[in-house]
Amino acid sequence: MSRVDTSSAIDRLIVPIVELAGENLMSLPDPSFDFVPDKMREGISAIHLRLKAELKALLQLRTIYGDMITCRIVAGEYPWILGELSHYQHLRLAWSQLMRLSDLFDEIMKEIDRLHSETLEILSVDVDRAIGCAASGGALRMGAIDRDTRADRWYEVAPQPEPPIFDTMRMASEWSDSAPPFADYYGAARCDLLSQIDATMQTMSSGIVGFLSDHGGELVDLVGRYHDMIRNFRTAASRDMI
Repeated sequence: MSRVDTSSAIDRLIVPIVELAGENLMSLPDPSFDFVPDKMREGISAIHLRLKAELKALLQLRTIYGDMITCRIVAGEYPWILGELSHYQHLRLAWSQLMRLSDLFDEIMKEIDRLHSETLEILSVDVDRAIGCAASGGALRMGAIDRDTRADRWYEVAPQPEPPIFDTMRMASEWSDSAPPFADYYGAARCDLLSQIDATMQTMSSGIVGFLSDHGGELVDLVGRYHDMIRNFRTAASRDMI
């Protein structure tokens, strides 16, 4: 599946949830719930805040996946055509972005799992939850990048041919773009980097689709129940004012 097809598949799952949530969650500031009885106000507020945070996390995951597409484009444009970046700077930039986005994705996935569990507990939804599902579990997400792989070291350790190029260690950012063995070294680094990006994007898309496949129906139900409660409280408050 292409990146465009994958993005479309993710959007088809996310958009209906976001559109449903727009009525009382996404488009409004946090309400005071002055139309809710005092004894229930704290509980309704807790549900509102958790659902809103879960939907925000869901949109953040989609944004991170979009940023990974940009990261892939930047890495694929090597060498930078305008010559404003050295070969090292270009690859280092894309690699650093890959590391940052991978860490952020893991963080948000853990957060959305926590928020969803808490909201289910608050509303006492009776569902059969699959524990440790590979599609949305930590093993799949965390396995995207092995922090000890050679690709992580491309940008920290200079190649050491015989005889040595330099009498003393040079800063990596000052490596030559064309002098042997740097040209071949950069080419190999780029191949590894693109492979890492592609594998990470696949893991991210599987994580997002897996979460939505496992819990999207629950989330729609939770939002629907929240809307029903808000409508009922507003209706009751209107009757009391008559």
